[in-house]
Amino acid sequence: MTSYPHRVHVHRLHINGWLVAVLALAAALVALGSWVLVDHYSGGGSSSQNATTLIDNMNAAVSSGNADATVGLYSKNAVIWAEGSRFATGSKAIHAAVLDAKFSQHRQERIAPVTVAGDYAATFDKMSLDPVPALDVVQIKNGKIYREWFFDLGQTKPFDNADLTLLP
Repeated sequence: MTSYPHRVHVHRLHINGWLVAVLALAAALVALGSWVLVDHYSGGGSSSQNATTLIDNMNAAVSSGNADATVGLYSKNAVIWAEGSRFATGSKAIHAAVLDAKFSQHRQERIAPVTVAGDYAATFDKMSLDPVPALDVVQIKNGKIYREWFFDLGQTKPFDNADLTLLP
């Protein structure tokens, strides 16, 4: 029988949970920062960049309560559908909606890249007045928002708030 003069110690790998969490969070922040930079500065062709800028400017104007800036981004006879019905038609109605006390604390921001197909652009927005994200679809004519539809995910029945008879 062979005897071993020394005991063999097996070292177990100790994982520091906090260190792993911090490293994962740091990696996520770097990835998010990279996505924001790429999306903002090189997100597709000029039509994607133009639509992204238009939607971001609209979200900023609405969030700041700047009715004049908001109306300037929409065509004179623009129509907005939200919550399953026509929300505002024309510049005066859009201007009044932005100034409405109900919306004075309203904030909205784009939370996804903008996808463009022809005159239409789509993205997802987070809105302070609604607990769920909304699919924001806009029709752009002459560099301005001509039609806009908000589909609240899980709440708006698909296409119930889209007046498809107005499409070309």
